[in-house]
Amino acid sequence: MSLPFTPDPCDGCADRIICRCLQVSESQVIRMITRLELRTVHDLTKYTGAGDGCTCCHAKLAEYLEKFSCEAAALG
Repeated sequence: MSLPFTPDPCDGCADRIICRCLQVSESQVIRMITRLELRTVHDLTKYTGAGDGCTCCHAKLAEYLEKFSCEAAALG
């Protein structure tokens, strides 16, 4: 028997945590991507610490990089 899908309670949060190991928030990640024009998970880890623990968030960080680095490039 499978449990019904329930969304993550933080999905609607304005400043949800993306990297639980190092408590890096979504706003920190987005700010660094756009301000510093970061393009890789390695660079994002270097400037925010996100992804430097268990690495579980690397896929999510890559999604943010794809979305927000493209938006920053379009504005620039």
